[in-house]
Amino acid sequence: MIITATYEHKLSDTDIDRIAERVVRKLKQDENQNKLLNITESAKYCGVSKETFWRWRKRYKNLQNIAITAGGVVQFRAEDLDKFLESK
Repeated sequence: MIITATYEHKLSDTDIDRIAERVVRKLKQDENQNKLLNITESAKYCGVSKETFWRWRKRYKNLQNIAITAGGVVQFRAEDLDKFLESK
């Protein structure tokens, strides 16, 4: 005998926005796998202001550890930023 159940899920607008945000972030991650971003681009990628990103850099050691400095220019890999955002 096979029994099937049907469930109805109702998502709030907030839930839908969060899901959409994750999907967009995943798509960006896939297309920017190894792209290097400067501080301004990194802040925009994370969805925060440049000032907030600088504060994060001071506060979170794991964000400091993923910085790549070449010739005095600080850069981040998009995939490393994704991992940071997931752990935050």
